[in-house]
Amino acid sequence: MNAIPVFRDLSPLGRAVLLGTLLVSALSIVMEWVLDIHGTPIFVVSAAGILGLAYVVGASTERLGALAGPHVGGILNATFGNIAELIIAFFALTAGQIQVVKASLTGSIIGNLLLVLGASMLLGGLRHGHQRFSARVASTDATMLVLAVIGLFVPAVFAFSTQAGPSGHRVEESVVVSMVLLALYVANLFYRFRHPEDVLGGQEPEGHAGPAWTPAMAIGMLGLSAALLAVLSEQLVSAIDPFIEQFGLTPFFVGVIVIPTIGNLSEHLVAVQLALKNRVDFSMAVSIGSSLQVALFVAPVLVLLGLVVGQSMDLVFAPLEVAAVAAAAGIVALVSLDGESNWLEGALLLGVYVILGVSFFYLA
Repeated sequence: MNAIPVFRDLSPLGRAVLLGTLLVSALSIVMEWVLDIHGTPIFVVSAAGILGLAYVVGASTERLGALAGPHVGGILNATFGNIAELIIAFFALTAGQIQVVKASLTGSIIGNLLLVLGASMLLGGLRHGHQRFSARVASTDATMLVLAVIGLFVPAVFAFSTQAGPSGHRVEESVVVSMVLLALYVANLFYRFRHPEDVLGGQEPEGHAGPAWTPAMAIGMLGLSAALLAVLSEQLVSAIDPFIEQFGLTPFFVGVIVIPTIGNLSEHLVAVQLALKNRVDFSMAVSIGSSLQVALFVAPVLVLLGLVVGQSMDLVFAPLEVAAVAAAAGIVALVSLDGESNWLEGALLLGVYVILGVSFFYLA
């Protein structure tokens, strides 16, 4: 295995993850296309493959970012940070699983802000005590997040405030809002490019440059991972209904809890590892930055893709979803004020996530 360049430049753990990912991905494809196995087994195996592919995408993007420099690297990380979840959501959208798609957007935002940031603060605080970060920079990112969330949920507030039917003007308004959010996303990238010192994670931490792949190898692994993600995501989505029926779950719960976890687990682990290394500012950059990308990029892109594939995707979320995301964004803004975190704040964030998870489980 060490004779293969792609494996040679990885750590022993990285080699095991990459080899396991390729084997599981191949197994998933063989199960459906050769052995004609469908339903829950395909959902589980495809999910395992997607978890590993998300790690490979992250490693490839990280390496390309290191080769391109901190400015371009920041843009690459922001652009490809949620690519796995975007691909899964796209296939769910084409399959008409609108509720799953919209719930996955909500789940990704609250998962990053409550589960990931909470786990990072809890474990980092238990190891290092009080952890400090730049309150000014963190407040800037948190403010951007709150403003992005406000824009994202305006169509829902409009729907609650009027008697417009489901078809009403929801899609048209969501399309306009999506275009504005995408413009803000471009502005956000431009600001990060010009002022990296004013944004969390604007300067890459030492020793965080990914495997020592050549540019061609990194691009090749990124392309291969994206292709396999597309295949496995299609299989995962086709198995959602049997999975839901077998375990007595709802499409909403699968969308808000299961799908975001599958698509973002590797990124979540990176945030926790950074906090354990006492790099809480970079850890917060991962969780807040990922939530920003969902609000400003992933959600608007899915709305516009809905027009292309003939699915009426809008940004009208359930009241509990709006309340949950608003609360999560507000909590992060408050945590950012004093420039330090501790394990108790992390435990409280995790507690809120568990409470919301229980509520989502019983929400039909």
